[in-house]
Amino acid sequence: MIKVNWDVEELVALVDVYERESSGLLQDLSEELESLSNVLVKRADLLGIGHDEKYRNLNGLKMMYQNLQYVMSDGEKGLSGASRAMYDVCDFRKKCPTVFEMLLNEFNTKYRQR
Repeated sequence: MIKVNWDVEELVALVDVYERESSGLLQDLSEELESLSNVLVKRADLLGIGHDEKYRNLNGLKMMYQNLQYVMSDGEKGLSGASRAMYDVCDFRKKCPTVFEMLLNEFNTKYRQR
């Protein structure tokens, strides 16, 4: 298995999924995570990031989502295995929402609208 650390763009996209699910805007979380998985694999291919079939797959995204739940709920829900980068992106979301939205829009423009 090829290990590739999550970067800021990927974490921003995952936080967006979390926020939309938490606010009731998503009908099916698994479907949304599957869609994000496909986008992240396509992104890796576009950027020339080497990966295997397990790269950003649905099971991995579900686990990352649970780590994100832990961070966003202050440890009330989810799994406690979040990275420092995840904590930093969540903190950034709270402190700089305008810039966060700009990063999310850029991600969506570059990778979701192709």
